[in-house]
Amino acid sequence: MSNVAEKIAQFVSNLEIDVIYIYPGGTIAPLVNAFVALGVRVEVFKHEQGAVYAAMAKARITGKLQVAMVTSGPGVTNAITPLADAYYDSTPLLLITGQIGTGDLLAPRKVRQRGFQEVPTISIVSEISKLALCPTTPEEALSQLPMLVKRALDGRMGPVVFDLPMDIQRAEITSQKNTFEVSDQDQKFKANISEYEISSISEALANSKRPVLMLGHGALISGDFDKYLKFSDAANLTVVSSILGLGSFDCNNKRFMGYIGHTGHRVANRSVHEADFLLVLGARLDVRQTGTLVNDFVPNGKIVWVNNDLSEINFPRVRVDWPICGDVSEFIDRLLCKSESFAVVRDEKWLESLREQRSLSEEDQFSDVSDQISPKEVLIKLNQLMRGGKGYVVTGVGSHQQWAARHIDYGPDTWRLLTSAGHGAMGYDIPTALGAAMTSPYKTVICIVGDGSFLMNIQELASIAERGLNVKILILNNNRLGIVSQFQKITWGIDHGAGRFETPDFVSISKGFGIPAKRVKVKADLADCMEWFWNSMGPLLLEVIIDHDAEVTPMLLGGQSMDKMWLGHGL
Repeated sequence: MSNVAEKIAQFVSNLEIDVIYIYPGGTIAPLVNAFVALGVRVEVFKHEQGAVYAAMAKARITGKLQVAMVTSGPGVTNAITPLADAYYDSTPLLLITGQIGTGDLLAPRKVRQRGFQEVPTISIVSEISKLALCPTTPEEALSQLPMLVKRALDGRMGPVVFDLPMDIQRAEITSQKNTFEVSDQDQKFKANISEYEISSISEALANSKRPVLMLGHGALISGDFDKYLKFSDAANLTVVSSILGLGSFDCNNKRFMGYIGHTGHRVANRSVHEADFLLVLGARLDVRQTGTLVNDFVPNGKIVWVNNDLSEINFPRVRVDWPICGDVSEFIDRLLCKSESFAVVRDEKWLESLREQRSLSEEDQFSDVSDQISPKEVLIKLNQLMRGGKGYVVTGVGSHQQWAARHIDYGPDTWRLLTSAGHGAMGYDIPTALGAAMTSPYKTVICIVGDGSFLMNIQELASIAERGLNVKILILNNNRLGIVSQFQKITWGIDHGAGRFETPDFVSISKGFGIPAKRVKVKADLADCMEWFWNSMGPLLLEVIIDHDAEVTPMLLGGQSMDKMWLGHGL
């Protein structure tokens, strides 16, 4: 005779999930022990955020559902930030949370808390998960889990939550029937894209002079990289991406102009603004991508928008001529069948002007004669060292995130960017780098982080050191919460609370965790330190003291059209 926890562990194991990411606690202990007894690897981290972000890293890299487990109460609330991150950035995740027993949970007592370490998990997480369920009988537990797994993977992927009362985990199963059933069928979104739509879109594309292809996170997840290249060549397209779409197209390809939006490449924004045809694959077209002037987005062109989230399609922020709720891969296949109509004349002078502007590398200009280290020159040196390699670049959130997106070359067969976009969560960096290195131990993982974001989950340095993972951590330290400080200075002229952000001795802290570390303060030492950073096996940490006043420029501000970016203070 088995219990519910043992049945759940067996079901998860049958999904070919070989590792469970946890921070342990009393109300989740029965399920943890069931996984251990079954021989499934259980990895323990130093904080719930560390566990969930590490799981999410594997989910982002593999595209497959992963499982994280936390206990009730503070375990749940500590997992909220990564859960929201998974929801907004479409990461498939099963978060299993412990819960107090059903005797207390179902008691008709109108009190604030019905048991030790209880929080109303389902109420808390319902708006940041695709589905959240709490079974109150063994039969419900067995029937709800397959439903949750299917929901996480259907259509636009995302997280689901299984809130498990402790007594339900321990409840014995009297029937030998395995009620778990989950099918791989219908997990890939299918849409009814009419032949009329395909023909009219093909005709508009054939008649355009300045067509642009935009690749979003959905395009990256779809993974049809060869098709994007084939399609862009066949139709002679200019290519841009969202920040999460970076890596879906080779950054060194002459067609690629960079990523668009609030902190995107200037020429990428210009190309979209001046386009007469924009095809958007797997992006949300949110305010950080389009700017606030929604009526001025692609003002002289037609827009095709392919997204597998019907709720997004039903409520567009900008004018869309062809809103298509469908699968990116299916749509590209259908459009490629019309490729014979694409060989038409484009605006070659416009294309040449875009390529010339791209070569200027206008973003984050710095002075060669200054004695301050510029973040751009650090990342240019790093990018040179990275050429010919492959792996993962992980960032936190802040100015360093934008610098890393702008000045490092990504591509399908080289480097992939892992970052927090929709939720924009500081602290994403260290635990995600940890999870990436655990998932791909023979690939290089570079964690680029600012001094503010680094402090959010610094405890996971211990998890990296314990496992001896090849994680290279680069701290760009300006003693400033840079992106917030910049916003405050632009808006109010002062940056109270963000302009001076005192930090501890990161080198000593890193060494205290058992991770070799160096600090560079002057330009003359930068080249040697970067060589050490690149050529030494991780884990290791390099702290670079950068120019305190370095900002993210240009930037698309509220009230600006895509071709009119703020160039910096005094410009």
